[in-house]
Amino acid sequence: MKFTPQAKKIWDSVAPERRLRILNQVWCVQCMKSSSMGNVTAKVEKGRLALNGVCTRCGGVVARVVRP
Repeated sequence: MKFTPQAKKIWDSVAPERRLRILNQVWCVQCMKSSSMGNVTAKVEKGRLALNGVCTRCGGVVARVVRP
């Protein structure tokens, strides 16, 4: 996982159970199923944590915005 320093600070403030749920419950528009996120990168956009990665089922691009 690759995080900017500001994103790492926000991610660390999220409860561990919630972090796991965030990474394991993403919607992939390519395979049209709920999946997990792999190869995660994160940065802060407009004050929110933006996670980007790939679907672990098909390799499609997935993203998730996390409110701190």
